[in-house]
Amino acid sequence: MLKRLRLVLIAALLAGGAVWLFSGSSYQARQFVGRWESSRTHTPIHIEANGEWEIRGSDGKALQYGLWRLEGDRLIWTIKQGQRVSDDVNRVLSLTSHEFRLREQNGDTTVFTRVD
Repeated sequence: MLKRLRLVLIAALLAGGAVWLFSGSSYQARQFVGRWESSRTHTPIHIEANGEWEIRGSDGKALQYGLWRLEGDRLIWTIKQGQRVSDDVNRVLSLTSHEFRLREQNGDTTVFTRVD
């Protein structure tokens, strides 16, 4: 029985379930999908279910864009600036259907309010 349990855990780890198994996070990526306004900028950020995000100007053109993913209680924004690609890792502090809060790498809190 113990051997079978070990095999199941190893299989889950190899399948990418390690973050969920050990983080204890109850967040799901789909909860972040939508159009949000952040306390850092009043230009809405569009978070898409396909893992893309973008900030659009009033004319609808993308001002900034990239990829995002949820790993446990961390929201990771991937950004390309020039030739450099970097990850901005932020801890999710709270999440409701209308708002979520992130801890920025510098310690600040950013609040996102749903626009949709």
